[in-house]
Amino acid sequence: MRIRLVLVLLLLLPFFTIAQSGSLQRQMQAANAMNRQQNQMFMLQQQQQRTMLRTLSNIETNEDKVAKEERKIKKLEQKITEREADLKTDQQELSFLENNSDSNSDAQKNIEKAKKKIAKSEEKINKSKKDIETSSNKIQDLQKQIEADKIKKEELEKKHEEEKRLKQEEKDKKEKEKQENKK
Repeated sequence: MRIRLVLVLLLLLPFFTIAQSGSLQRQMQAANAMNRQQNQMFMLQQQQQRTMLRTLSNIETNEDKVAKEERKIKKLEQKITEREADLKTDQQELSFLENNSDSNSDAQKNIEKAKKKIAKSEEKINKSKKDIETSSNKIQDLQKQIEADKIKKEELEKKHEEEKRLKQEEKDKKEKEKQENKK
């Protein structure tokens, strides 16, 4: 009788091990799936953090560019003021030469030189004004870009907070399930 019992147990042993290994495989697959999901969440969070840092860096860089352009505009405005003062002086000198000219060739040459000098001054003033306009447009573009980056940053922060909340809810749910299974 003992021999038969041992033989029956030996014959049934493979069935028990197969049943246990199937359950073990299912548990391993479930654990692997959870690990994969956690890894994906972690990778997504890292990607969002990198995007947020890049956005912050873009905002800072663009703000620095705006400040640089504003300093450039101030310098150009100072140059314009100086050149306009020089232009007035040159115009006064020209009117003096024209009023006191004796119709000789030296006076005519001086008048022509003064006119050329005035024309150059006017060209420089106009160029500076165009540069100011270009810088102003550049500042506006940079400010638009800064606003777009700030909006993008806010969206990323909201998305990050939402994912944190969902993760916490999922964690709480799992904790609840564990407590219910223990009971």
